[in-house]
Amino acid sequence: MPCSLAIENGVLTAMGRPNDALGRQGRIRVMVGLVVFAILVGTAWAAIGAWPVLPFAGLEALCLAGAWMFISWHADDYEYVVIGEGRVAIDLRRGRRIERHAFQIPWTRVVLEQEEAGRCRVRLQSAGRDVEVGVWLPPDRRGEFADVLRKHLRASGSPA
Repeated sequence: MPCSLAIENGVLTAMGRPNDALGRQGRIRVMVGLVVFAILVGTAWAAIGAWPVLPFAGLEALCLAGAWMFISWHADDYEYVVIGEGRVAIDLRRGRRIERHAFQIPWTRVVLEQEEAGRCRVRLQSAGRDVEVGVWLPPDRRGEFADVLRKHLRASGSPA
């Protein structure tokens, strides 16, 4: 996961994005290769008399295309957390939905929720609102991220 954390002039900026190692062109090439392979296998079986396999090969190609579309919609997801100048600003993109949240530092706290199998979630809460952050981090690094957020909030005037 591409992630960056910077503190400059007392302002903490954290950015997270999902891993996109292939890029758009790489995803297209892999998708086309898988679909062509599925159709060729289905056609080969149909050529030797097992024609009922062909509709399933087409269904497989359709499912692969659906998976590719889902991955493509989320390839540009991001989250930015900025703490400084008296406020916490959070920008999130999940698919086509963009959310912007702004909290006052004195009323913001960091909550680390432990889940089963050692997983956890990091949430920023303020004035009855709750926003999950750090979703692109590996589960074992979320606790560390929550500690950094707490430390910076305390330094900025929040009980965190």
